[in-house]
Amino acid sequence: QQNQKDDNNYSIFYDVHIFYYLWYGSPSMDNKYIHWDHVLVPHWDPKIAASHAQGRHVPPEDIASSFYPELGPYSSRDPTVLESHMAQIEAAAAGVLVLSWYPPGVADDHGEPTEDLVPAVMDAAHRHSIKVTGETTGINVEAVKR
Repeated sequence: QQNQKDDNNYSIFYDVHIFYYLWYGSPSMDNKYIHWDHVLVPHWDPKIAASHAQGRHVPPEDIASSFYPELGPYSSRDPTVLESHMAQIEAAAAGVLVLSWYPPGVADDHGEPTEDLVPAVMDAAHRHSIKVTGETTGINVEAVKR
């Protein structure tokens, strides 16, 4: 299934999905780094782990990511970043954004709640003909219901 856009010479494929995470923060928008600075993951083998670095990542040069983002260690709250991401996803012809979502007031151990960002993501995705779905992997749904 595809959607030919009248003003662009490319298609968007709705069978291509991209996972998207809202948990990143930067000092300029959030007064601190969020998720870019989480703890260093220890090696799985305790014998090797003893010789590995410990502590936290120290942005902006050392970030908790295998790849350094072109936009730098950005904030998910930055509307310019959100618009850039949606344009990149559209240009890649991916038709569905899989939003990693936590219920209101819930976040992972390294982040903060982000439910207030969902409407902006929905609007930006719509402007770029991208559909949005969600995933709640790793959330204990029964605990959240209580």
